[in-house]
Amino acid sequence: MQVTKLKDIWKEIVLLSTWIVTVTSAFIIPLPSWNATDENTGSFVKFGVFIATILAGFMILFSLRNKIIKIWMRLSVLFLILFMGSYISYHYLRGSNTLPYLEKDIVVGNELVKNNPFKIFEDTHGFLPDRKERMLILLGDPEKAWTKKSIRWNRIELMISLFLCYLFSAVFMISFSNLILLYKEKYKQSDN
Repeated sequence: MQVTKLKDIWKEIVLLSTWIVTVTSAFIIPLPSWNATDENTGSFVKFGVFIATILAGFMILFSLRNKIIKIWMRLSVLFLILFMGSYISYHYLRGSNTLPYLEKDIVVGNELVKNNPFKIFEDTHGFLPDRKERMLILLGDPEKAWTKKSIRWNRIELMISLFLCYLFSAVFMISFSNLILLYKEKYKQSDN
């Protein structure tokens, strides 16, 4: 009887620690630098990480009631695929929606303003710098070249893909940990 209680407590500790590791890793992954004119973005990102963490925490509650290995195997595979897809999406969006400036990635837009500074630079100097060096022309201010609306849209795309990445990674880690614990219990029971 005590061994069963100890196993249940150990399972809860492992799942909770997996959840905690996922939460802390959410704050370690580097984020792009949001433009200073939009002060709400930082709080939206923190709120999104919080919501993703809460949603992943519900998976722990689900794991306490459901002990069928096939379900956890399917969930693990499903959330691994979703995590990989969301990570690839975030990585792609981060590359296409940001430009480097002074060791930071700054969110840019897709739609240029009417007074295009890149065209002016090219007409004046006879060449246009590489894409990664174009933020130097703007001195780090994307609103000099792109419309606020397009910058805001790219910022929202990045935030959504980042939230999904956090959520699916947390849920995958929890479901995979639960799968390992269930297999461990199954093989210990078959040995006895």
